[in-house]
Amino acid sequence: MSKKKLLAMLTGMVMAFMGLAGVGAASANTELIPGASQPTTANLTIHKYLGATTGLKHDGTELDATELAKLTTQKPLAGVNFKLYKVEGVDVSTNDGLKLAQEIGAVPLKDDVVTKGIKVGETTYKLAANPTKSEATDTNGEAKFTSVDRGLYVVVENLAGSGTIKAAGKEVKKEKITPIAPFAVTLPMTNPDGKAWNSDVHVYPKNQENELDKKVQDKGVTTEKPGSTTGMDEFKYVLTTTSTGADANGDGKMDAADLGNLYQIVDQLPANVEYVKTTAKIADKDTKDFDATADGNKITVAFKGTGLDTIAGGAKIEVTLHVKLKSVPADGLTKNTGQLYPNKWAKDNGKPVNSPEVVTKHGDIVIKKVNSAGETLAGAIFSVHLDTSDKKDCSSYGPTIKTSNETKADGLAKISDLQMTDWIDGVAVAEADQVPYCLVEEQAPAGYQILPQAIKFSLTKPGTVTDLSAAAKAKAGNALDITNHKNPGLPLTGAQGILLLSALGLILVSIGVVLTVKRRKD
Repeated sequence: MSKKKLLAMLTGMVMAFMGLAGVGAASANTELIPGASQPTTANLTIHKYLGATTGLKHDGTELDATELAKLTTQKPLAGVNFKLYKVEGVDVSTNDGLKLAQEIGAVPLKDDVVTKGIKVGETTYKLAANPTKSEATDTNGEAKFTSVDRGLYVVVENLAGSGTIKAAGKEVKKEKITPIAPFAVTLPMTNPDGKAWNSDVHVYPKNQENELDKKVQDKGVTTEKPGSTTGMDEFKYVLTTTSTGADANGDGKMDAADLGNLYQIVDQLPANVEYVKTTAKIADKDTKDFDATADGNKITVAFKGTGLDTIAGGAKIEVTLHVKLKSVPADGLTKNTGQLYPNKWAKDNGKPVNSPEVVTKHGDIVIKKVNSAGETLAGAIFSVHLDTSDKKDCSSYGPTIKTSNETKADGLAKISDLQMTDWIDGVAVAEADQVPYCLVEEQAPAGYQILPQAIKFSLTKPGTVTDLSAAAKAKAGNALDITNHKNPGLPLTGAQGILLLSALGLILVSIGVVLTVKRRKD
């Protein structure tokens, strides 16, 4: 085999391998390889789209009008910064250098490639200390590197260092973009036909905009209720996202391999929450194609099997974490976020997509028991219920949620861990839509009448009350003054009649005595 044919073959192999990294397109400055020297400089154009460019050629040449017309949902991304680093010690003007470039190109690159280089066998090939060039994509999503010296280069996407990123004029949040892995490219490279040098190389790396939504379903949740046989209340964290199909490895199909066989949702549960189980859906259908593991309160849901293939092709994913409320923090706020790792590269490089934070809110109600004179009363017990009446007046109410301790001499008692009436399922509830609580007196102080009606109240201040006296005195937050009235004094039943009968009896006895004495005299 001639040297020229060997060179063409090796260069073609490198070109084909680079296509796995998203190399696509163009050949404006080409020269026939037979009898032609390799160009000493080349141009590189990066075409940045939001969305997958699956099904389009990725051979270092520019997409024509017909192929561009297939990009119906993909939008150019403006403002994405790229850095171009030369790999040291690789001379692509030689056959051995092209062979080495192919070997280097076969190594999956991580985010730390700039500092750690690329290891092939026992040799580590360093990148230049400084990038050759740094460019940001324009409104067409293009970043152009012109007149670049011949060599093997690594393209590094610099999302963190990018300014405002826009698609079709609208800002795209950086934290929602799945970064692309660094990739290698030879400049120049061989045209697809293997007959000419391509010194105007075009690549089409793709970004996915991944969003992880999170909601909490916590209506009515509290810590363990008195007399409960089921223990703590269960509530749910629901995480949802939609994957975007992409033939990331360029093998002509979309399956788990395009994700690096990894798609995970991770949730670090709050310390006051107890994990129960996980359920999941893919494409709105229940699935068992996942493993849910707990490392302490860190829950990892890793998809697998055919479910992972479905995700790789694009699908809606829903993960529900079933949990229980063990306790309530001092501030009354149970906060939680989730994370999505949409592929192995994101996991390996610590690049998750974060969900919004969801919050569950609880607080305490402080009761001060007094008589009509304002004097504190001991011995009262109260229970809390949710109102069920049409008029929200506590004329009817549901089962007991919590029960207070008995009031002491200071008249104070507390009912803890009640959910806010103005914050349910992670969102604010308008005043008109709030369901009030009903306070029911279960036991009245000795000598006092029990309250015949429930007392309506709302709970809008989260947090644990530790100083009951101060809360009651300030009449702030969730403090309630509850007044009891004495039983009315009862008269001695029939006393006047008894006295009258007694007097009549004495009179009659006296008359009897007189009559008896008189008879004896007669």
